[in-house]
Amino acid sequence: MNILHISPYVPSVHATHAGGVCMGKELEYLRQTHNVFVLSFVNDEREEQIVQKEFKGDKQAYFVRSTTFSKGGNALKGLNNPVFFSIRNSRQFKKYLMQILKENKIDAIHAEYTAMSQYVWIKKYYPNIRFNVVEHDVTKQSYDRYAKDSTGFKHLYYQWQANLVTKCEKYYLSQCDLIFTLNKKDKRLLNQYYGFKNVETIMPYYGVDFTNVKENIPREKKSICFVGLMNRLENHEAAMRLIQIVKSLPDKDIKLNIIGAHPNDELKSQESNQVHITGFVESIEDEILKNEIAVFPLMLGAGIKLKVLLSAGLGLPVITTSIGAEGIDEDGEYVSLAESDDEFKTLILKYIDDESFRKEKAQKIKEYVIDGFNWSKTESIFDKIYQ
Repeated sequence: MNILHISPYVPSVHATHAGGVCMGKELEYLRQTHNVFVLSFVNDEREEQIVQKEFKGDKQAYFVRSTTFSKGGNALKGLNNPVFFSIRNSRQFKKYLMQILKENKIDAIHAEYTAMSQYVWIKKYYPNIRFNVVEHDVTKQSYDRYAKDSTGFKHLYYQWQANLVTKCEKYYLSQCDLIFTLNKKDKRLLNQYYGFKNVETIMPYYGVDFTNVKENIPREKKSICFVGLMNRLENHEAAMRLIQIVKSLPDKDIKLNIIGAHPNDELKSQESNQVHITGFVESIEDEILKNEIAVFPLMLGAGIKLKVLLSAGLGLPVITTSIGAEGIDEDGEYVSLAESDDEFKTLILKYIDDESFRKEKAQKIKEYVIDGFNWSKTESIFDKIYQ
């Protein structure tokens, strides 16, 4: 089968963010059994390095360089669409898309993220091509939360964007042949919001082949971590919140590691004897494994949190909010749920002080994640869909 994989970020299991890793695994598997072309945006130096290393000489891979200037120009030309849609509405991308379809007998397009569903217009010219899209999260829910939790000009901006998102997400996805979600909760939301029933749930790949995980990395006593791509608003705000929570703990020996690329100056200024901001790391799993617990006081965002799955699968007990547990363990049977700062403080101290409790919770959530979110389930679904 000839498949075209399109994405807003370079797909690679070595990407610096969970979405890129998940896309990379999908592409890797599809290329084992199909003839797959790649069309993607390149957004920063790290993605450029991946292109040069992993796609050099690949005559079936096409890339569009996306800069601040090009994004700004596209955004101004597309004010009727949400910004995250319009910045990906590229003339060069369209040119490559048409070229690939004209020169090759493409049977299906596998699109990643809501923003790429805007290219479903290609079915007007190639009606026999199947257009499937992976919803990494239900974008309406995410922007509704941004609007609810903001004030002043930010509230007006996010409310405007939320209204556009609702319109565009419904319009573009309604034209797709199949929608993949990364958890059952998002499948329910797509039905609840828009009445969509052509939805299949796949298990996301969150970055680790657990058979190859290093077992000899010593854990630093009284250490906790937060993981995420730090230029995302929800991650930055959660990290800043966690820093204040840790600083207010009576036990000053507790150390916090904020793990993830692109921390801004505000976050980097929090570096101290008690707080470490790693920035980009070569092996995110090695950094996570140095800690005793993972804590995610998330207040924004939507969709399944791959950082929660990754930390849990590596054997760290997890404390998070109901937002952080969405699509994973919303009843709090395996993760520990907290909403207020005081609830987070109580649970952190309990995990730090009670080793047997910590190890018991770690083992249970590790088994739950490895069994319940197994990548092989996605392989079976792809084999069924793409045949």
